[in-house]
Amino acid sequence: MTETFFDDAPHAEARANTATASDPRLWWRPPGHTDVFTLIPDASGTSTFHFSPFDVAGGAPEISWSGHAVRTSSPAPGTLPHIATPAMPDTTRAEHIGNVETALAAIRSGTFDKVVVSRTRVSNNSVPPELAFQNLCALHPHALVYLMHHPVEGTWCGATPELLLRAQQHDVDTVSLAGTRRIGSEEAWTDKERQEQQVVTDHVLEVLNRLGAEDINQDGPRDKRYGELVHLETRISARYPGDLHALAKALHPTPAVCGRPLEAAANFIRIHERHNRTYYAGFLGWSSPLGCAYYVNLRCAHWAENGVALFAGGGIVEGSVPEREWSETEAKLQSISPAFQG
Repeated sequence: MTETFFDDAPHAEARANTATASDPRLWWRPPGHTDVFTLIPDASGTSTFHFSPFDVAGGAPEISWSGHAVRTSSPAPGTLPHIATPAMPDTTRAEHIGNVETALAAIRSGTFDKVVVSRTRVSNNSVPPELAFQNLCALHPHALVYLMHHPVEGTWCGATPELLLRAQQHDVDTVSLAGTRRIGSEEAWTDKERQEQQVVTDHVLEVLNRLGAEDINQDGPRDKRYGELVHLETRISARYPGDLHALAKALHPTPAVCGRPLEAAANFIRIHERHNRTYYAGFLGWSSPLGCAYYVNLRCAHWAENGVALFAGGGIVEGSVPEREWSETEAKLQSISPAFQG
């Protein structure tokens, strides 16, 4: 990803220092790297950043702008202006467990096979977003860490472990990721967890086949570590000669963040989750003439009027236990919450 999107345009870094409050701002640290990059807006730039919502029906627009990707230093606290976006609800334990129980009833009635139920945790005692970005870079060296500020949609920051789509020319890679365990657990993956992961794999393979991808290969599932958590991951590669951004939009949302069948699961989410996900569980990334790199927007937070809202969710299938699902979201929130605590 670094080689694909590093531009080093002359004087671009100097232009970054002249940005105004009406300009979008972006910093990111690629997985496994120490360099931080920023995107300097320029209509003639060779890189385009995309920030896509979970559900376009939710009212949040897809954001994109072109520019030059250059190495930079992490932003200092006070770099970003404050945008007063609407307050976010703080999901209670009873609310989340109630949603899981409702989801299980819908599964038993045949409405869908799987749905992802998410929740929020809102804190009004958080560090500035620039410091949260630095903290996440230190805590999660193998994640894609980003900080994005938009003059209308506000400030988002996250450290996501999940690749949606990466391509160099026509060679594409993607993954199916599902199931969650704490590091050190000696229990074998259950049939429920393997079923949840297989549903995601089947979705990715179906999309690739339907759109005419060739030489499709898969490897896994294998354990994938993320901080103190472990997930089941299958890596999938293929040759795809078509439009890469269109392929990313066809893959999204995967059953790992929505459910299956997708429309029935998405409708359940719209009705039963009290918060609007907007960009949580959407995708973000970069495209250029050389390829693309898109990631699912997980383990992320949004600065709202009433504090910083952190998001987490879990896949619900037949056999899910509501109390365990609450505990899983707690573990996911704990993987990033220290970066935001004041």
